[in-house]
Amino acid sequence: MGGDAPMRINCNLGCNVREQYQEELCKILAIKESGVVPDFMMDLSLVSLETPLYKTIIDELNIPVGTVLSYLPFDKECGLDWECVKQYLLHLSKNGIAFVTIHFTADRDLLDEAKKNRKVPCTSRGGAMVLYDSILNNRTRNLYREHIDEIVSIAQQNDIAISLGTTFRSSNVFEACDSVHLEETRRQMEMCRYLQSKGIKVIVENSGHIGLDKLEEHAQRLQKFDAPIMPLGPIVCDNAVGEDHITAAIGGAFAGYWNAAHILNCVTRNEHSESAITVDVILEAIKTTKIVAHCINLSKGIPDDWN
Repeated sequence: MGGDAPMRINCNLGCNVREQYQEELCKILAIKESGVVPDFMMDLSLVSLETPLYKTIIDELNIPVGTVLSYLPFDKECGLDWECVKQYLLHLSKNGIAFVTIHFTADRDLLDEAKKNRKVPCTSRGGAMVLYDSILNNRTRNLYREHIDEIVSIAQQNDIAISLGTTFRSSNVFEACDSVHLEETRRQMEMCRYLQSKGIKVIVENSGHIGLDKLEEHAQRLQKFDAPIMPLGPIVCDNAVGEDHITAAIGGAFAGYWNAAHILNCVTRNEHSESAITVDVILEAIKTTKIVAHCINLSKGIPDDWN
């Protein structure tokens, strides 16, 4: 991705409880029927399902699907057990998952700094699980850093891309590009280059809440990654609750035009106001993000499948 490649979009679904399965299934089928299909999707389910959502997405939409490695193996009592995580990664690799988000930069020293200097130290659920495990089990390096060689081996053998999760993306525009954010970005760069040296395909997650002024400066850092960037947002203001698809569209348009985004996440209008996302709201988010992607492609003279 990058260069003359068109922008891609990703859409997230997932079940917090098993009873939500039918709701999420309805969304998948509605996306299929609408014809407004994203390029990728992520299954962010926190519970094990008889038929995982990622299998349904693959079967119904025939697009690449990703998930977060920490979500299902995590246990509040014991944190993360490597053998459990390893078996889950192997299971995913054999069942069609195309990419996995792994929080290699969920480091305790960054958490300590964030606690001192931020109002909200960490907003990443997956990253928080890794930090919780590190503290609970007194790890000097987080679980994924401890076992990076085994992760690389599994990814190599099964052609899985690794998405570098961003644990310390800012939850507000005022703390964007602070020392914690910038140091995590630097560590992501190191990890990206290491994984690529092993022949692993890498996606880089970053950004979050960030004003246009800081986004313009931060884009210069993200351009140095020789990998597709998938920003979480960028959300360019904090006070448009109920209209988050608009703030993300603005941030995504600028980030894409500045070559600091290659995969745009679909953000719903209810991102910060409701946990229950309806079919209409998810379709609106996909359509909005497709328009943003087309505008970026148009500005760069890149042909796409817009009609």
